Amino acid sequence: MINRAQGSGTRATFEQFGIKTNKVKTSQEQDSSGTVYQMVSTTPGAISYLAFSAIKDGVQKLALNHVQPTDKNVTTNTWKIWAYEHMYTKGKPNAPTAAFINYIQSKNVQKTLVPKLGYIPVTQMTVARTHDGKIEEINK
Repeated sequence: MINRAQGSGTRATFEQFGIKTNKVKTSQEQDSSGTVYQMVSTTPGAISYLAFSAIKDGVQKLALNHVQPTDKNVTTNTWKIWAYEHMYTKGKPNAPTAAFINYIQSKNVQKTLVPKLGYIPVTQMTVARTHDGKIEEINK
């Protein structure tokens, strides 16, 4: 078992929504998803968890409770281990920062760049997760 380092968002998501505990077995820890991917892809018998965006050829995605880890299953919360990426600003964003946020949220970027980078466009989500982990249907 290869864990992400404590404090990693990937690990926090896995602990909260995957194994539902923060008491993971002591094992080797790695600071980056790239290193975890490299180790799993080259070490026979290795197992770990990665964000979809970090998974390339050479590793097998495993089902959990007979549910495959697919974009479609995330968008419906059938696959339970997912989280949002967030953007934060200190106070009201200045004009260039606001322009960048608008660009990232634009239909074009959500449709093209976001999936190309291995992420699921927020526009494809049919559910939302609240700050306390509850799932709500999105009315479109």
